[in-house]
Amino acid sequence: MIKINKITVAILSVMLSGYVYASDENQTSRVAPLAIGGLCESFNIYPDWTRGDHAGGGDIMVHKNIAYSAVYWTQTVPGSDSSWALHLNCDGSEPGTAPVLSLPNPMDPIRLEVAGWPNTFVVASPSSVAPTTLTVETSKSTELTDLNQLTSTFVSIIEVIDQASSSSIIINSDVLDKAIQDKNVLIDNIAVKEALINAIDITGSKIDITQVNALSNDLKGWAQAHNLIVSTLAPEASFGWSLSIGDFAYDTHSGRQSVWNAASNYTVDVLDKLELYKVAATKADFVAFTKSSAATALSSEQWHNALEYVKQVTDYVKSPAMLANMSTTQAADYFMGQTTKEQKIRKAAYSNVFAILFDKDTAELTTKIERYQDAKVPLYYVGEELEKGSLTRIEALNSELTNATDVMDNEVFLYETPQSQWVPSTVYKWPDFLDGLNAMHNIGVAGNKFWLLSDEVDDATNIIYAKVAIAAFLAQSMQETIRYNACDENNWSEVKYGAPTDYPMSASCGQLGQKYADYGVNPVSGLDFAYSCPRDNKMEVSALTHAKWYGAPAPVFAAPDAVLEERGLLVNGSVGRWTNNGHCNSVPEKVDTSKQVWERDECKIYVGQKAGSFLWDGSSQESVEGCGWWGRGVIQTTGRQNFGTLNHYLGRSHVDPETIGKTIDGITVEAPPTNPLYADLDLCSNPGLICSSEENKEIKWIAGLFYWVTSVQAYSDIGGQYADWNYYNEIKKYVDSGLKGTQFIDDVSGIVNRGCPDTTCSTGDVHNIKERQANFKLVLEKLGLNPQ
Repeated sequence: MIKINKITVAILSVMLSGYVYASDENQTSRVAPLAIGGLCESFNIYPDWTRGDHAGGGDIMVHKNIAYSAVYWTQTVPGSDSSWALHLNCDGSEPGTAPVLSLPNPMDPIRLEVAGWPNTFVVASPSSVAPTTLTVETSKSTELTDLNQLTSTFVSIIEVIDQASSSSIIINSDVLDKAIQDKNVLIDNIAVKEALINAIDITGSKIDITQVNALSNDLKGWAQAHNLIVSTLAPEASFGWSLSIGDFAYDTHSGRQSVWNAASNYTVDVLDKLELYKVAATKADFVAFTKSSAATALSSEQWHNALEYVKQVTDYVKSPAMLANMSTTQAADYFMGQTTKEQKIRKAAYSNVFAILFDKDTAELTTKIERYQDAKVPLYYVGEELEKGSLTRIEALNSELTNATDVMDNEVFLYETPQSQWVPSTVYKWPDFLDGLNAMHNIGVAGNKFWLLSDEVDDATNIIYAKVAIAAFLAQSMQETIRYNACDENNWSEVKYGAPTDYPMSASCGQLGQKYADYGVNPVSGLDFAYSCPRDNKMEVSALTHAKWYGAPAPVFAAPDAVLEERGLLVNGSVGRWTNNGHCNSVPEKVDTSKQVWERDECKIYVGQKAGSFLWDGSSQESVEGCGWWGRGVIQTTGRQNFGTLNHYLGRSHVDPETIGKTIDGITVEAPPTNPLYADLDLCSNPGLICSSEENKEIKWIAGLFYWVTSVQAYSDIGGQYADWNYYNEIKKYVDSGLKGTQFIDDVSGIVNRGCPDTTCSTGDVHNIKERQANFKLVLEKLGLNPQ
């Protein structure tokens, strides 16, 4: 936080290029950026009411950089209810969406690939073997207006960069930190072009003068000059700007929004204005975060705040982070732990960090780094793109499946609308399914693959085998999720099903009396199973999909108690419910996805909302803290153990390396793949990636395919009632019989829905058995077969 002298007046507000700094005798604080500029300069900013203590019909007011028009007399927060209509976004972004300067909520994680660095997380001390880094000291904030000093610094930088080769370069200066603290540093009288041209003349550098002349003589031009120098003289090098982790980290923060309000939004505003990570030809590759060893060490909770800041900033600029020159004394224990279980490397990777560089060697740190080398954390998959490889060795089959796209998307993958019409799904698409099938058939997980072909029969028979296997899987998927157009589990809890109230917000914690977070705990010992995701009470996550009938409940969500308490939303520690009362005057076509579901304004909670709202009355009788484990994907992966198993084998494993090879609760813990297919996805830290990923749309299918491989194909009841049942034998038997009868699909449906290969299991009858049969028959027919 910025530090200034104590001021003796009660309140002093000073406008500094778009920010208000409010001070009194006891404190100094930065408040939210003002909406200043052409689009909104004439409007009042909440809480500066247009009419004393209220707004009248037609009055326009600004809140959080969005202008709203009052529909009638109102005293509510602009945009919070139906008394306001959206007027425009003050920064010119599309109305109905988040303003540009908003807390990012990316659909996919930042790719942590940096030239010259491996695809595993790097931990290094000065004596470690690691990619070469080079720190370049540039002008200090006090030197920016001194032409001679500026020229001299540019000369030094050019000489160093000219020899940098493929090193990773950190540009270090106090300028960015000063600019973040004080907008007055954004001065416009820096002789950038003259100084850089002088430096080019002195050094004989071949930097393009046309590009130099295109720079501006202000702080933006100064910063861009460095990007130009590095990009021109060291094209094989990666580089990044250095930022300090500030005093905000020592403060108490309820959650993500608190960190954003206190620190991240100021940082990204400066980076956005300077365009250091925007222009493709010259943009920086990473952000280097530092933490002064002269300041007090951060506690574990404070490091959580710091890493949240790192993630938010890098999410915004879409670039990875390095933790550079970290104090070994202060930070080694936090990140490296006394045991492998205590390491926070995976947490750092989730915060978009690809490397931690410590400042000093110690024997203890060296030992921990050496130990880490035996179980490195992967950051992304290295291999050929899946879609470039053939699905199977039978080209006729591959062609038939590819050519089925239109019929599968428009005649098979259908969902039922509130008007009882069946229309093509917007969530599930055939090409995404084929991508997922390709991955699970050709690469698989820990040697387990989705079975399509037998080496013992001819191609014609194998084509039938493959289509039957595909149809069996899709028959379940169509019933479980596709018919609802859902990736996330819907809130359908009601009192008649045992819920404390109709449509409680706590549906995210479990429905029908279930507790999803407890699916992963040994009921006898009370300890987590080996593959279970750890509990995460700080998780803030919202579902993307939801039911679509009139007034349907909002997408489910999870949020820490502290976050909801801060806003006064809990009643005796409990959240409330959804009420489908209250007509929406306008139906939103877009919503602000930078906000969690529960943060969104009335009647702007989800696209297409026609009625309904949250009622925070405590009626759920519990909170939603740590409740992020609801069902997701085509066969609804649910609970900490299922997400954890998926994450261990397909994603960025969270399993303690020291448990590998040990037997825990009867399960021998296997090592994760060294090059997991989705190493960039941490499904324990963000299970929502199964539904949100745009880069890996097939992951929603793979979650189900993984379940199929491990639970259906591998079904075994040794010594039990169904000891003779074998998936491969049953599918061959069905094909050999001429595709007659329903026993095969009924058995498979029983495993998926009730846990045994039968229409009735100890857990009950298979739900919607006729629909599953019909789905199976439909898929087979659309794939050219003739089931009897």
